[in-house]
Amino acid sequence: MVAIPFSLPSPTSRAPRLLVTVVIGFAVALLALGTLLAQSDEPSRPAVTAGEAAVLLTLATALFAASIWANRKIQRDIDAKFHRLERFMQAFGQTQGMLRSLDGRIVFWGIGAERLYGYSEKEALGKDGVELLYTRCQTSLEDINSALVRDGEWQGELTRRHKDGRDIHIVSKWSLSRGETGEPEVAIEVSHDITSIKLAERQLHQTNALLRAILETAPGLIYAKDIEGRIILANVTMLDLIDRPWSDVDGRTDMEFLNSKSQARTVMANDRRIMDRARTEEFEEVISHEGNHPRIWSSTKAPLRAADGKVIGLVGVSVEITERKRIEERLQLMVNELNHRVKNTLATVQAIASQTLRGGDPIVRQNLERRLMALAAAHDVLTRENWEGAGIDDVVTGALAPFGEGGDYRFAVSGPSLRLLPRAALALAMALHELTTNALKYGALSMPNGQVAINWQVVEGAKPLLRLTWTESGGPPVAAPSRRGFGVRLIERSLAQDFGGEASVIFDQPAGIIATIEAPLADVAASIEVTPFVQAGTQ
Repeated sequence: MVAIPFSLPSPTSRAPRLLVTVVIGFAVALLALGTLLAQSDEPSRPAVTAGEAAVLLTLATALFAASIWANRKIQRDIDAKFHRLERFMQAFGQTQGMLRSLDGRIVFWGIGAERLYGYSEKEALGKDGVELLYTRCQTSLEDINSALVRDGEWQGELTRRHKDGRDIHIVSKWSLSRGETGEPEVAIEVSHDITSIKLAERQLHQTNALLRAILETAPGLIYAKDIEGRIILANVTMLDLIDRPWSDVDGRTDMEFLNSKSQARTVMANDRRIMDRARTEEFEEVISHEGNHPRIWSSTKAPLRAADGKVIGLVGVSVEITERKRIEERLQLMVNELNHRVKNTLATVQAIASQTLRGGDPIVRQNLERRLMALAAAHDVLTRENWEGAGIDDVVTGALAPFGEGGDYRFAVSGPSLRLLPRAALALAMALHELTTNALKYGALSMPNGQVAINWQVVEGAKPLLRLTWTESGGPPVAAPSRRGFGVRLIERSLAQDFGGEASVIFDQPAGIIATIEAPLADVAASIEVTPFVQAGTQ
């Protein structure tokens, strides 16, 4: 409570002054008495002796000096009180406070109030504080004044208007100062600006309302757990899944409210891993209610951190993907069936070609069979990858496999890891088959010490390129043919078209041909490999 720490000097404080007056009067009386006695003419009453007169004079002088000393002491006390008052008013003026008379007029307005409300001392003094500042309160001003008179003080929140028109929220404490007779004299008000706190509370309320709306309307599970795995937040969807009220879940672990203990152990192990590693993970979990079919959820969980960065729990969102998984399984069955039928078709085509060409040129029949085998090998690679793409090293290895009788030393393969689109993988497999066949017949692989170097690289630039080269060495000199055969046409036309780039075969080399393939990386490379979900809790 703010109060003036002393009593102001006033006309009602007369005791010290009355004492001085009495002393002075007594001294004057003594002097007068001494004078009268000294001048007495009555024969029966002798005149005062010199000694007696001296005593009376001394006593009167002492009393007069005492009165002067007392008067000066009173003046010093008054000066000290006024000095203390001045210092108090200076200090009080720095606060966000004011003094008001009993009729509500402002009688003191410090620099602190000026900073808070924007009005200068000249603009505020003498004005009604309630009207000047548009004071509003949940409690009526009449009740506030009644409490102030009854209890001597009142405290509460007020809303006032700044000079520029904006509202200011304050906590205000009013104290009633009374005079020596107990009559109210002035109301002392000290205020504290809480506008920023009110704004923060409003924003927090809006955030909480938004969070509540998300929790209540989100189709998936939303939850938070502490470092021990105890539930501290769960939305309605999660409570409906486990068929329990919040009171049965709050502060409990999965082992305490999930029906399947094996599922609970798996979920808690996942949670512990995330909190220990302090990183976000996405994976699949199986959570189901007792008696129902297993339900699969795609869960994204992240560590929950305190202000200092320490992990204190986790937050998670789980979306049910049971139906999607069923659709994916059906699609996978269809793809597998289609792959099986395609392989059967290729085998049928190979058998028909073999029967058709049985009486014809055996070389033609062998070439056709090998081309069909190369196509089937590339098809197998893509089938293993669900036709999402294939690693370029797998494609190269599959294309060279039928020609590996001479040992791996005949092929030097190098290049970075890269996934090709299905169309590019098939085209590359067929091109490598044709190049290898040609090398066996006429090029480096027709010689005992002949070798082939296959290299691919990514050429950086505004539009990165994939460049693959086939370089033969140790073979016989190669001259350009008089006409382009099927293999060369396949490489320079079909491959270039499928790759969306350029392909060339260079003859007239001393030890074998050189083939180069260039294509925009974006046209042949598949998207970055997606790490499969870790499926947990299937028991």
